[in-house]
Amino acid sequence: MTEQKETTDRVDGARAADEADRFACDVGAAVRHRRQELGMTSKDLAARLGVSASFITQLEQGQSSISLPRLYRLAELLNTTPNGLLPVSSTSILVTRAGTGQEIRAGNGEDAQRPRLLTRGGSGLSLKAHRYLIEQTDPPQDWFEHEGEDFVYVIRGHLRVEFLRGRPVDLGPGDALNHDGDIPHRWGLGSDEPAEVLIVGTFQH
Repeated sequence: MTEQKETTDRVDGARAADEADRFACDVGAAVRHRRQELGMTSKDLAARLGVSASFITQLEQGQSSISLPRLYRLAELLNTTPNGLLPVSSTSILVTRAGTGQEIRAGNGEDAQRPRLLTRGGSGLSLKAHRYLIEQTDPPQDWFEHEGEDFVYVIRGHLRVEFLRGRPVDLGPGDALNHDGDIPHRWGLGSDEPAEVLIVGTFQH
């Protein structure tokens, strides 16, 4: 590795860490603001979410990240949308370059998949897209459900979409699936090769 590449990697790493810190702080501030608007204590919110009060404190202070399932559940408890708890884009147009986009855990475990958010956040926006790279070493995904619907498109590899009620669906490159989000579902590999997948979700306000 050349000295120039090492320097570039360090700068990129520092920029990514700074972006993650800002993202966590913005989400925490939005959660705190909405909780206070509803007159709810952090202890009440923690009990309803099924976590400790210290987790809510750390989340609101930007010291803890949040998984997608908990983000959706938090939005439901706070009577808002998931995008309403995400940082607001400063413009009406967002370009996300290849390999970029805010990472967010797909499950509650630290080893959960970390898809990249490709769309804007903010109140009043109902579209959310994530790029997933699913590999054999990833743990099984949690069952997931939410309002609205999901659109799944396989870029490469093979994906198996399981439903808690109903038969699984196997998808290959170029295949697409559209389903209601309130059916408990989860994604996993359909072969021994990694899968790159675009997941687009909508939700009701």
